[in-house]
Amino acid sequence: MTLLGKNKRAARNAYTRKSARRPENSEGEGRLKRVLRKIGGLLRRREKTPRNEVREREKDAPRPRGGLHRAAALTLLLILAAGMLFGACRLSLWLYGQATSSSFFATRHIDISGNVRLTRDMVLEYAGIKEGDNCLAVGISDIERRLRATPWVAEASVKRLLPDRFVIRLKERMPSFWVQKDKTLYYANERGEIIAPVESENFLSLPTLHLEADTEASLPYLARLMTDMQSGGLPVEASAIASVSVSAAKGIEVYLEDRELRLSIATDDWAGNIARLGVTLSDLARRQELRYVREVRASDNSVWVILNRAAG
Repeated sequence: MTLLGKNKRAARNAYTRKSARRPENSEGEGRLKRVLRKIGGLLRRREKTPRNEVREREKDAPRPRGGLHRAAALTLLLILAAGMLFGACRLSLWLYGQATSSSFFATRHIDISGNVRLTRDMVLEYAGIKEGDNCLAVGISDIERRLRATPWVAEASVKRLLPDRFVIRLKERMPSFWVQKDKTLYYANERGEIIAPVESENFLSLPTLHLEADTEASLPYLARLMTDMQSGGLPVEASAIASVSVSAAKGIEVYLEDRELRLSIATDDWAGNIARLGVTLSDLARRQELRYVREVRASDNSVWVILNRAAG
C-alpha cells in the first residue's frame, strides 16, 4: 500500500467518525430546545393566569414548618411565664402570712393628737386598734373610716410607721351649745347641728340653744355671734351666757342669767347691729347702769334699752 493510499483511508475514517458524532450533538440540541420551549410555555401560562387565582393557589399551598416552630416556642414561653408568676404569687402570700403573724410587727406605740373631748381610750375604742395588734394586719383606711363615723370626729388621718408605731391625728367637732331633742340633751356645734348626747364622761357646761320654727335662714348667724364674742366685738363672755334663742321676729337673743339681761340682735345688717350694741353695752357698763337694764335690742339702725321695774 502506498503512502497515498494510507492517507486516503485515514481521511475517510476521520470523516466517518465526525459524521457519527454529529447526530449526538443534534439530539442534545433538540433536548435543550424542548426544555426551553417548555419553560417558555409555563411563563406564558403564568402571565395568562389571573392574579386572584395565583393568590388562591399560594394560599392553599402548604406553609413552611418554621411558623409552627415559632408558635410552639411562644406558647412554651407563655407557660413558663405563667408558672413563674403563679410561683411568685404563692411566695408573696406566704411572706405576707409570715409577716402578719410575726411579733416583730406587733404594735407597741400609738400616738394620738388633736383629741380634746375624747379621751385616749375612747379614740382607741372608736379606731378599733390596741397595742399588741400586728401593724401590717391593720388597715389604715378602716381606722380612718371608723373614726370619721363617730359623732365627735370631723377629720382623721392615720400613719403607720414600721415596725411598731401608729400616729393618729384628729380634728374634733367642737360643741358650742346644748340642744334638747326628744327629751334628750345633746351637744351641738356653732351652727346648731347635733353632735352627741351629753354624758357624764365628757360633760361640758354650755348655753342652751332654743330654735323656733322657720329659723333656718338665721342659723348661720350663730357662728357669727360666737366669732364676734371671741374677737371682742360684742363685750360678752361666752361663759356668762345661759341660753341663746333664734326666732324669726327678734333674730338672735342672748340671755345672761347672772345679770338677768337679754340682748336681741336682728340679723339684717348684722355687723352694724353688733357694733351699735357693743358701744351701748360699753357705755352702760361705764356709767354702771347695766343693773337697771332688762333688755337691749339692736335693729333697724337703732338700739333700744328697756329698763327693769326696779330702775323705775
